[in-house]
Amino acid sequence: MAGTEANPQRVENESPTTCEVLLLRPLAPESGKPPAVPGELSDEDYSLRRISLKGGLTLLEAARIAGFPIGTECGGFGKCTRCRAIPLALGDKDRPGPHPPSWLTPPNAAERNQLSPEELGAGWRLACQLKVEGDLAALAPHPSDKVGRKSIDTSIPLLLEPWAERVAFCSDLAVEEDAALAIRRGLRKMSLSGRLKELPRLEGEIVLRLNEAILWNQEASVVSLTITEGEVVDVEAGDTSKRVYGAVIDIGTTNICGYLVHLINGSLLAEAVRPNSQRAWGWDLMARVHAASQREHGGKEALDELTSAVREDVDRILGDLLRQARVRRRDMITLIFVGNSVMHHFFFGLPVESFGVAPYVPLKDEGMGFSPADLGVRLPSSARAHFLPLIAGFVGADALGVALALDLGREELKKPLLALDLGTNVEILLACQDGNLWCTSTPAGPAFEGGEIRCGMSSVPGAISEIDVIEGHLEFRTIESSPPAGICGTGLIEVVACLLDLGVIDNSGRILPAEESLEGVPESVRRRIVEKDGVRRFILEEAGRSASGSHIFLDQWDVRKLQSAKAAVMAGANILLREAGIEWGELETVFLAGAFGAHLRSGRAARIGLIPPLPEDRVRIVHNAAASGGRLALLSREKLAQAAELKVMTRNVELAGHPEFQDAFVQAIPFPGA
Repeated sequence: MAGTEANPQRVENESPTTCEVLLLRPLAPESGKPPAVPGELSDEDYSLRRISLKGGLTLLEAARIAGFPIGTECGGFGKCTRCRAIPLALGDKDRPGPHPPSWLTPPNAAERNQLSPEELGAGWRLACQLKVEGDLAALAPHPSDKVGRKSIDTSIPLLLEPWAERVAFCSDLAVEEDAALAIRRGLRKMSLSGRLKELPRLEGEIVLRLNEAILWNQEASVVSLTITEGEVVDVEAGDTSKRVYGAVIDIGTTNICGYLVHLINGSLLAEAVRPNSQRAWGWDLMARVHAASQREHGGKEALDELTSAVREDVDRILGDLLRQARVRRRDMITLIFVGNSVMHHFFFGLPVESFGVAPYVPLKDEGMGFSPADLGVRLPSSARAHFLPLIAGFVGADALGVALALDLGREELKKPLLALDLGTNVEILLACQDGNLWCTSTPAGPAFEGGEIRCGMSSVPGAISEIDVIEGHLEFRTIESSPPAGICGTGLIEVVACLLDLGVIDNSGRILPAEESLEGVPESVRRRIVEKDGVRRFILEEAGRSASGSHIFLDQWDVRKLQSAKAAVMAGANILLREAGIEWGELETVFLAGAFGAHLRSGRAARIGLIPPLPEDRVRIVHNAAASGGRLALLSREKLAQAAELKVMTRNVELAGHPEFQDAFVQAIPFPGA
């Protein structure tokens, strides 16, 4: 049975009892945990949701059904502590009682393994392991929606030739016998003069709407026509030809980013980012693939939930962009989507079972044109969108966006180029002088995003992002110089690189006891090495000086998570280079892309072995290259067509089952020598 001593896993449903569940969490994300004493709660402190449901579900599942999700990193298998909650008896008037419910079973093996004795003593449980067998109230931490800003790279040259535009047509249309015919004549003149690339189609319902626009605006002498890919798709009275906007949506495993772009000059008008709500099903792709495959009828119910979650996130992102720039929804006429193959399938509601077994073949991999309104996104039906093609396997449209942004398909390369798009899933691209483009994908896990790290967090204000040793003292910097609250992905690399240089961590990745650390380590550094519950940790900030009120530390398991992540990247890159017959020394440039890669110091990345020790002028940082490539495709029909060409010319190397991967991975786990 699930949750047994031998193999903790997803808890199965058994009981048919109907239960009342009251879910509570603090309104303020900064609080981090629910108050320890329920009596201290006031109505202003927390939000709540009450639901009646069949017993036997886990508390994690009950929270999802209630639309009150509790976060999880492992997908609900009892292998993380993200879904911690405190179960209490259900009191009167939607209040928790002071004690646990009488039916509550003791913690199982997974909970005893993941939670410390102090946490268990305080009443903490894992929501994924706790089956609801009776009425209860549950206090859960606020699922903080703070995420780091993920800027697009605005230094990349633009080719302005959009595949959608809006033109104003001037004429005394109200006196024309056939307004549509008059418009067609005008469009033909524009086409012949070169103002329009081609003569657009004007037919069907749009003709009726044209006549209505003129009928209801008898005094209007101008109408504006929206033309998308050679077809008139919208018409309105007045000159709105300058009010034309598009958006790039980057659907990431961890976060979803949006960018509002003016289609006339290509300027970036607004940016927005939100956490991917699918994180409630797990931080990594395979946890979500598994979840979508577990329900009845081929997992259709769970697939629908995951699809709805990502579509609602996209709709919210678009709302954020439009509000920031004060743009009408009607003026958002085109969109480009990028994302990995699994996110692509979830967005379109396609089954994802094929990603659970080799050879991981997507059901659809060609570029897809569609109307966002058909998928529940609140835009007019005239808005058009393209999801860039998937390359192969897990290498999706995000990798293709990187290839576009860096122009990896260009002819006459002098030397090979390598791009690492760093994140929860890492795409690796290699462009060679012979015109071949190679790619692969490797699951690095959420450590690069601050996930599965005991004091990890996203790249938001308060996250430790850089660290140096100055005159024997540790000096770290936080994002926006806010009080320290945790460690983001770049901070994790910085801290480990720094401790390697100091001799606090050895090349095997072991945090050394204070008495074993190298001579010359300052006492101010040495005394930060402590042991807790048999696990060694390094204290970065004392509880009294942190924003959370708790110690901020790096422990041994955090180091192992980083070793696993960087080894997956290095193993994938090494195999890709070997397949192409290229050596690291032959590369002209190594691009570090993605929101995470864009904030790395290349020397620190090399110190932990994420990349080899290359000269700084051969390592280039690129901000969110996937979305940057999406902007190129949004603004140029040529670049949009080039995306399909890049897909055809790219050779994918599948790492799963590759005979060399395991050895390459193991060899890359140790840290390089100083």
